[in-house]
Amino acid sequence: MRSMLIIVASLLVIGCSKQREPAAASAPTAPPVAAEAQAAPAATTTATSGEQAFAMCATCHSRDAGAPQRMGPNLHDLLGRKAGSNPGFDYSPALRASDITWDAAQLDAYLAAPTKRVPGTRMVIAVPDAARRQALIEYLSAP
Repeated sequence: MRSMLIIVASLLVIGCSKQREPAAASAPTAPPVAAEAQAAPAATTTATSGEQAFAMCATCHSRDAGAPQRMGPNLHDLLGRKAGSNPGFDYSPALRASDITWDAAQLDAYLAAPTKRVPGTRMVIAVPDAARRQALIEYLSAP
């Protein structure tokens, strides 16, 4: 049954992760503005893209403090935590034995190729796009 759920979730994620052209791409170019005026929208764009990038992860993972475990563990306060140590989640023996402490570099390598970084992990969904991984890491780093 768990294998079937993994397959269904994988297909769902693959279908949902197709990147779409942003609506603003065809809009006329706005006139240049001062650097100070651009600073606030840039921060909003990063947060939004991180939230959008996490949408595909939300099929299996929660991010909010106290949220229940799903098919994957809750990712609240992930950075700085030892892999396979979130209480209440049944991790693969490979991830528990990996001796990874999550930081940006470890998470980036894992998301790029989970089964290569930790052979035997149950997470089979990779995030090949470096910009999307960076947005995810920033999003997961935020309180």
